[in-house]
Amino acid sequence: MAIQSLTEVGRNDLCPCGSGLKYKHCHGDEAKRMICAHIANEAMARLIHQERKKHGLEPCQYTCDNCGHGFDEPKRGITTSAPLCPKCDCANLTEIKSEEENEIV
Repeated sequence: MAIQSLTEVGRNDLCPCGSGLKYKHCHGDEAKRMICAHIANEAMARLIHQERKKHGLEPCQYTCDNCGHGFDEPKRGITTSAPLCPKCDCANLTEIKSEEENEIV
């Protein structure tokens, strides 16, 4: 299998990231490239955290008694400020205490 070498992108060519901007106005600009890398790293960290929670490697703060969904940030209702499950909008939530909080009690 042959590996194709990437050709260098010209300043006035469209950026290969698919933004629709010229390379010089997108990833060709050092400051914008740094911001893009920072945002990508934050997004990747969030995705890894979510995957770890899905696989039970990190505890969630709340669990829905109705659907069993585990999550950290509850949804807030429009008519009430009660926390709701983001998956099924149920208000029957169990707050899971951390091990440190359990030791204090």
